Amino acid sequence: MATLSEALTGDHRYCDGLCAEAEQAARKGDWNLYRERLRVLADALGRHMAFEDDELFPALEHASGMSGGPTDVMREEHAQMRDTLALLTAAAPEQDPEGCLAELDTLFSLLQQHNVKEEMVLYSACEQMLGAELGALAASAAALVKARGGDRQGALDVRWLEPPEPMQRILDALGRDPGAPLRVRIHREPYPLYELLHEQGYRYQTTNLRDGSFEILIDRARA
Repeated sequence: MATLSEALTGDHRYCDGLCAEAEQAARKGDWNLYRERLRVLADALGRHMAFEDDELFPALEHASGMSGGPTDVMREEHAQMRDTLALLTAAAPEQDPEGCLAELDTLFSLLQQHNVKEEMVLYSACEQMLGAELGALAASAAALVKARGGDRQGALDVRWLEPPEPMQRILDALGRDPGAPLRVRIHREPYPLYELLHEQGYRYQTTNLRDGSFEILIDRARA
């Protein structure tokens, strides 16, 4: 199982990627895709922040004997991100695309600054101080990653899952409907999967995404 820091850092990268996808859709004027990416981002980021606010930060405050301080700063930044997401969700981007892009840029900047503080300082402090609680919290953090499924665009998202789970999820999805194409998002190219797909009679097409991850379209090779 991934450590607490690994799971939460991976979830940061996942949310960064969703934000980049929303921006890319907005720049293309694909507002249906933009709203879908924004919806998935709001859901993923909401779960992540709720876990930290409700479980992780109170545990750290109890273990350290210190309330407020860094955890209060993180909560305030969470509130800023929620407010920015609420503005983006309520807006009509077709009427003000430049304003939409400006708010997305604000959100991305908030995410980057916030993530660095958590990854460089807070998560390390948690792993040093939490003691017996650490295992349960790491499992809860890993559940944030496992909660991801396919999106409304039909993609199976296995980004930042620990091996061998990405390959298992992909093969399970192919097994449920062997004749249907499958679209997958993954954070690194799965070369062992490519070999297995070839052996089992599948073909695939891989596209590099802007956030550094990959999208793979898999279907049965024609005879």
